[in-house]
Amino acid sequence: MWPSDSNDHRLTRRNIIIFSSLLLGSLAILLTLLLIRTKDQYYELRDFALGTSVRIVVSSQKINPRTIAEAILEDMKRITYKFSFTDERSVVKRINDHPDEWVEVDEETYSLIKAACAFAELTDGAFDPALGRLLELWGFTGNYENLRVPSPEEIEEALKHTGYKNVLFDDKNMRVMVKNGAKIDLGGIAKGYALDRARQIALSFDENATGFVEAGGDIRVIGPKFGKYPWVIGVKNPREDGVIDYIYLKSGAVATSGDYERYFVVDGVRYHHILDPSTGYPARGVWSVTVIAEDATTADALSTAGFVMAGKDWRKVTLDFPNMGAHPLIVLEGGAIEKSETFKLFERE
Repeated sequence: MWPSDSNDHRLTRRNIIIFSSLLLGSLAILLTLLLIRTKDQYYELRDFALGTSVRIVVSSQKINPRTIAEAILEDMKRITYKFSFTDERSVVKRINDHPDEWVEVDEETYSLIKAACAFAELTDGAFDPALGRLLELWGFTGNYENLRVPSPEEIEEALKHTGYKNVLFDDKNMRVMVKNGAKIDLGGIAKGYALDRARQIALSFDENATGFVEAGGDIRVIGPKFGKYPWVIGVKNPREDGVIDYIYLKSGAVATSGDYERYFVVDGVRYHHILDPSTGYPARGVWSVTVIAEDATTADALSTAGFVMAGKDWRKVTLDFPNMGAHPLIVLEGGAIEKSETFKLFERE
């Protein structure tokens, strides 16, 4: 027996209502997924600045993230020449070219050089922003076209004209002076400063922007991934491809100083650019030092200081650095790894 026409009609209407409800539900889910996907989109920009490759990854719901990334890149290029050791536009070169004279500088320059000297005091000179004459002697300035091993006599003479205590400040008039033939080199801190500036720029466009900025392996987090997850960051193996550890950061910064990027080899001996201010020679006993800190300026300066110090006493670095807000991982010569207890906190999500 077939159902009556009236029953068929009611069934069809009910089916239409059910089908329509399902269709609307599906559309709502699809729209929600599309909105979530739009929200999570990251714009990535790669280029060259600060003497190395840079990578900017940023997301914003308020403004086109490409606008943010391009503003960050432009600022990185500005910092590159402004604090260069050799560029004619550089304020550092202007100071170095006028020894024993007060040189007026802008607030940004004054603050950065003062911060660099403060890190020198904090680390008993292991980090030193006035090693320019020694770096010049070894050829670790400009385009590294004159790399060579200086004679002991040359190093001894250059050591007489180095050291942050040769940098003087005039707070009242915002002036800087180098004396005794010393030369400022901000290579150990300018990159970290540029990364911190990058975060500030991103947040000036959108206080809820997320992402990260990387320069030569050093990273400053802008904000957590998708607004709530940590970024997974690999710590480079200093002698082989690949990584030796992973860390998880929702904020803060990480920087590594190693002997594997800027170096040359003579008679089987590797000579790198991280000089020990007390000897004038490349620091020994360590392959790399990675430091996690709340900001990239601190991470950058203290990874350099840690490299110089760890070859002499790595325990002191792992014990003392956390008191400065820095959490180190050290790869000693030979490959043994040492780290602070606080560093281990970043090895898990």
